[in-house]
Amino acid sequence: MLKVLAVADPAVKVYVDENLNLLKDFPETIDFNVVPWSQYYTTMLDVFAGKADYDVIMVAGHLWLADFAEKGYLAPIELEEEDILPVILQEMKYKNKYYLSPSFCDGHMIVYRKSILKEKLGKIFDSVITPEEYVDAASKISSSGTTGAIAMKAHPSEIFTDALPFLRMGGKDVYDTETLEAMCSEESIIKGLEAYCGLRNYAFPDTDTYGNEEIALTIQNGTAAMAVTWSGQLGVVYNEDCVDKKDLGFSTFNTAWNVTWSFAISGGSKNKEKANELLRFLRSPKIDAIAGAHSGAPVRRQSYLEGKDNFPWYECQLSMIEKAKPLPNMLLAGDKNGVLYEEIAEAFGGRKTPAKAMADAKKRIDQIGI
Repeated sequence: MLKVLAVADPAVKVYVDENLNLLKDFPETIDFNVVPWSQYYTTMLDVFAGKADYDVIMVAGHLWLADFAEKGYLAPIELEEEDILPVILQEMKYKNKYYLSPSFCDGHMIVYRKSILKEKLGKIFDSVITPEEYVDAASKISSSGTTGAIAMKAHPSEIFTDALPFLRMGGKDVYDTETLEAMCSEESIIKGLEAYCGLRNYAFPDTDTYGNEEIALTIQNGTAAMAVTWSGQLGVVYNEDCVDKKDLGFSTFNTAWNVTWSFAISGGSKNKEKANELLRFLRSPKIDAIAGAHSGAPVRRQSYLEGKDNFPWYECQLSMIEKAKPLPNMLLAGDKNGVLYEEIAEAFGGRKTPAKAMADAKKRIDQIGI
């Protein structure tokens, strides 16, 4: 038996869906344990500490790869490149070794109601827009009397990556790609956070409690004119519960970020050969096409080509994946990014000014080290 630790995400539920029964053709018994996002990181660290026994774990792509590979938490894997998107293949590597096997992509996608934008703005979004255009649209829709023009995924566990396109709007990123130094106290990033916090004026009052499920619901029932969500949520959004699916439009940011949630083999696994076979099975063209249809974010080019007529966001999303800017591979990324989640939540909640929050974040991250 192989044991798998996975994050509780709609994109992951496809693997344990009893009706689809995707694992039935794999010759080994699979114990697939799905853990809520709020508990996932600590549960995963228990595996690495030898407190829990798993052969395969899910890893948030380049966000965690450098740290985990350097510490020996992950075993190198066998990966046939085939038609997996080149940018995803690059993310699977660390120091010229493959450690990750791609499952689905989570990148910034904008979903909006075409009818509302046409009525309020006189046009719909282009396939790629700037954060400034998004802010301007939210302001105009709200000023026309629309309550809750947007929904924001501003729960404290989501807020850093939700804010990231806006932090980047001035042309700088939160980390220097060469030195890995935190740049979050730069003026352009502070202005980006001010813009993001200002969006709260156009959002539902409880938007700071919104995660994936709440965002999906507001898109599906049409209560929000637009929202930013993860590409790995679009298959769930665009299901039979969605009101007037043809009214949905899709766009992305020119400052978008993407991460590829992936399967990895635990360094402590005693079943590495069989675990490699499982990873090969899970990323096969057949499974990618089925799982990708449910998540909305496959990893193979052929899945996009074959599914583009059924999934209207595929063309825009493929462009997003290929052009999105990753965060740098760095050690202690979880600790450093955790500071940004906390400080951005403080600013969004009005407990600190954006300038104060980013200055505090810079100080705290510098204390963690490079």
